[in-house]
Order: sequence, then C-alpha cells, then structure tokens
Amino acid sequence: MALGIKRNTILTLTISNSIIWIGFHIWRIVFNNYAVEYFDASPTEIGIIQAVREIPGLLAFGVGALAIYMTESRITSLSIVAVGIGLLLSGFAPSIFALGLATFVLSIGFHYFEPTNTSQLLMLAGANQFGRVQGRYRSFESMAGLLGAGLVLSLTLVLDYRETFYIIGGVVVLVGIYLALALPPNRGKTERRRIALKKKYWLYYTLSFLRGCRRHIFTTFAIFLLVKNYELSITAVSTIYLINNCATIFTHRLMGQISDRFGERNILAGSSLLLILIFSGYAFVTYLPLLIVFFFLDNIMFGSSIALKSYVRRISTEKDLTGCLSFGMTANHITAVIIPALGGIIWSMFGYKATFIAGAVIVAVDFLFALRLPPKAE
Repeated sequence: MALGIKRNTILTLTISNSIIWIGFHIWRIVFNNYAVEYFDASPTEIGIIQAVREIPGLLAFGVGALAIYMTESRITSLSIVAVGIGLLLSGFAPSIFALGLATFVLSIGFHYFEPTNTSQLLMLAGANQFGRVQGRYRSFESMAGLLGAGLVLSLTLVLDYRETFYIIGGVVVLVGIYLALALPPNRGKTERRRIALKKKYWLYYTLSFLRGCRRHIFTTFAIFLLVKNYELSITAVSTIYLINNCATIFTHRLMGQISDRFGERNILAGSSLLLILIFSGYAFVTYLPLLIVFFFLDNIMFGSSIALKSYVRRISTEKDLTGCLSFGMTANHITAVIIPALGGIIWSMFGYKATFIAGAVIVAVDFLFALRLPPKAE
C-alpha cells in the first residue's frame, strides 16, 4: 500500500480524478473565448452563467443524503457522466442562454463528485498523512489539467470550439458509464452514512464560506479580465493553464507536506495574507506579465484547501465525513449564485477594480477566522 491506501482504490480514484478534471479543465479553458467569440458575452452575462454554475454547489448538501442510499463510488461515477453530458450540451448550445443550461448540467456532476471522492480519499488515509495524500491527488488533478490544456492547444488548431466539446464530452460520458458499471462499491452493505450539521464543525463551515466567496470572484473574473481587457487568444489562455498545471503538479504535493508538518492554521492564514496582495494587484496593476504571475500564485494558493479538509477529517468521524464535506461545499457556495452576478454588475457600474478590491476585503476576513484554528499538536 502507498500512504496507507489500497492499490485498487488508488487506481479507482486516479481514473475518476483524471477524467473529470480533464473534462472540467477543457471547459474552463475554452469557456471564456467560446462565450465571447460565439455569443459576444458581456461581463454581466458571464457573471450570471458563473452564478448558475454554482447553484449545484449550493445544493451539494444533497450528497450527504444521497450517500445514505448510494455508495460514494457510485455517486462519483454518475457524476462523471453528468460532466460529459454538460460538455456535449455546451457544444450544441445555440445561444448564451443554452450555454448557461449546459454549464448547469456540467456543474451538477462536478459538485457532486468532489465531496464523495474526497471522502473516500480521507477515510483511507493515515492519521498523520491527510495533507500528503490530498497533495498527491491534487497533483493528479494538475496533471489532468496539463493534459486538458494540451488537448485544447492541439484540437483547436484543426477543430472549432464546438467540435472540441463534442469529442471530449463523448469520451467523458463513456468513461463515466464504464466506471458506474464496472467498479465495486467502496463500502459494505452494513456501513451507513449520516447527515452531519453539528456545532463543532462551525469553523470549517465558516472558512468554507469565506474561501468560496473569494474563489468565485477570482475564477469568474481573473481570466475574463485578461481576455476582455487584454484580448488574450485561446492559444495564450491555453498556454497559461498549461504552465499553471505544470507548476501545481509539484506545489500541491508540497502544500500537503507543509500542512502535515506545520499544521492547518499556518497554511490557511499564510495563504490568506498572500491572497490579499494578489487581489489588490489585480485591482491596481496593469502590467500583463505580472497579472499572469498573480494568476499562477492564486492557483497555487487553491491548494491550501488541502489544509481545511485535513482539519475537518481530524475532528470528524467516518460516519459524519461525507455529510460534513457536502455541507462544507454548500457553505462554500452559499454566495456563489450571487457573487459572480453581483461582481459582473459592480464591474459594469464601477469598473473591474471595485470587483477585485471587494475580493481583497473578503480574504482579510478569512485570515482572521483562519487564526482561530487550533495550532499543530506536538
């Protein structure tokens, strides 16, 4: 066993992680250029679509209820199928409204995949290896993103965006169907899960909420700013994601190791301090290469979520874990259906600086709550 995880489980989680992240990264890379070039999308329309994309995350608490009747491995497989269908529908979209509906379908799969897959991973990890195990699998996600960026670079040389969505979506659907039919359940019939919304998890839910606020601002508007204001081409955007995923292959592993060694509080508080500078930079810096560096740094800081999930695994029971993670995702998305749309409106009324300044304020509040985490036990 590697890091206390059975070989067959490693293979299952690796395949599942890889295929869903390849699909998601391809959608993420292509989306802004597709929306702008095919539908002449405005900042407000982009914000609304991104808000629609986050509705399934807001409803992710349903994963905890679903896990009472269905194993986590089955939920993850069906979630992959939903992501593939969303990619196919994106390719068929005749309007910006239809693209929003396709995005919603893809999002259902992605947001129901994450808590169940993470739950399986954390339940099988050793007590002192929560960070390392997550870092390893986050690096697999980066490898998948690297492959996704490479596929976009190569496919868009000979195909248009729609055809790219058709091919990748079809492959993702087929892999998801295979996993749903072929993989054994990850737990016995006598094992049960329960929905957990307990007072002792309040800090995890609060930090999930605040980090969701800042994440939704950055993921919605950072690349959109570069495409809209600096006219980055799909080749340039794909290259940025390619380099980003090369870096996070290594930084996610490092983040997991640092979390185990120095404790979750140091990772979360330190990342928040750096993110205040990044958001402020997007508001006031106009030098494109430096903005791209800020984008890379922010994506590296996404890896700090490893520490937050390690914290909740440390304080939770196995019966609570899937439900707790699903409620954490709901907390992460409570404002997700508001912030992208509101951010787009603020941008349209006051300029993009106001949107990113608001993000910096939110991260400052997140920093204060991160300091309330317990220090690393010696």
